[in-house]
Amino acid sequence: MMKNIIDDSLTNTVYFSGLLPKKCPQLNAQITEALRNHGIPYSYLSETKDIWCRDFMPIQVEEERLVFYKYTPDYLQDTAYHRRLQTDPEKVFLAEENHFGGMLKFRKDIDLVLDGGNVVKCGDTVVMTDKIFVENRDKTQAEVERILCDAFQCDILFLPWDGERYGHSDGIVHYVGEGKILLTNYQDFSRHYYYRFRKVLDKKFEVITLKYKVKRHRERSWCYINFLQVGKLVLVPQLGTEEDCQALEQIEKALPCCDVVGIFALEAVRKGGALNCISWNIKL
Repeated sequence: MMKNIIDDSLTNTVYFSGLLPKKCPQLNAQITEALRNHGIPYSYLSETKDIWCRDFMPIQVEEERLVFYKYTPDYLQDTAYHRRLQTDPEKVFLAEENHFGGMLKFRKDIDLVLDGGNVVKCGDTVVMTDKIFVENRDKTQAEVERILCDAFQCDILFLPWDGERYGHSDGIVHYVGEGKILLTNYQDFSRHYYYRFRKVLDKKFEVITLKYKVKRHRERSWCYINFLQVGKLVLVPQLGTEEDCQALEQIEKALPCCDVVGIFALEAVRKGGALNCISWNIKL
């Protein structure tokens, strides 16, 4: 029987790379102030090679069960420079053993190349892009699906990969509870993929599509879906554009019981990620 996985609404603690204060000082200051104001514990991880914690940290399924995977994504294998940015999660956990020792009681290691940006937890379902099959060509699609279902103990939905370098689902959707899922404004850039996403998501969720009434749609508007939710606090990326307020209003409407706060996030967005990407929120 499939069961609910720990999603953002159940988390109570958040971690960041120890590199974040140096790489994104203004963003770091805003986020930590918001977390302190809401009494949410946070900390920094050592032994990290870049700021994208979401990608290399394991997936929390239950309070004492983490799923570890092979963090060797193809986008970090093409050059020596990119390979130097590949964090070893084992070193992170060894360095932070006092924090996480108890969480490894039912550790699960899977023989799949994966990264956390391609795992969006949605109650009793995980949403991924089918780039996972491209990165695990040594296995059949059925084998990959079996390994994922066994590890996460929930349903898996696969969105079509649009060829974007990272193939992450956390730049496409975000779960907001009660069977509802937010979908980024893909219809403004590719109606073909928008309808393909809807075909998959409509089978399981009530889909709420973000929309922006602007004269010119900005490519960076994808970042709004990449917000960070820790329990009842929701931190939404802001770009200093007219879409900012519209994004906040729509996310507040989708999460009426949460405190939704805007965070100017251009420091991270310029590097290719946003607030979900730079964080690892868990239930301790």
